[in-house]
Amino acid sequence: MQRLMNGFGGLRMGIREGKLAGPQSSFYFGLPHAQRDSYLDGEIQAVHVTPLGLCLHDFAVTPCPYHLNCVRGCSDYLRTKGSESERWHLVHIQKATENALSSAKKFSGRGDTRIAEPWIRHCEETLEGVKKALAIDDEPSTFAGDLVRASPDQPSRFEKSQG
Repeated sequence: MQRLMNGFGGLRMGIREGKLAGPQSSFYFGLPHAQRDSYLDGEIQAVHVTPLGLCLHDFAVTPCPYHLNCVRGCSDYLRTKGSESERWHLVHIQKATENALSSAKKFSGRGDTRIAEPWIRHCEETLEGVKKALAIDDEPSTFAGDLVRASPDQPSRFEKSQG
């Protein structure tokens, strides 16, 4: 399947051409023609291509609240279903985080939990996010190349239209 994304211009073009679906696209086509480009300019301020997928966060407005750890529940993080490169990076993060979690648990077992417990929590949240991001590849309701929000509190997705 054709890959649609080339950063934020590709996302805007995909919506304009009806190649992407989702809440932003539906709203776009509900607007009068004269207002559509203004809507896209306001709604999609920036797209950052990361090794994990795309980030829609506008860093000109606020710094990253997740400190670039997209998998910890960021609603601006979109994963491309079927991307081997994104999957490779996620698996790499998973392995490194599992090692860090093991070390933090060993440190916690030595008695000082003030430092270890926040690291344990951080690692567990990261691993949960990685698990959800990797699960996108197994989701039967999406197609290869779909952009899917990995955050459970943001269930909307961008997908290629099948027409």
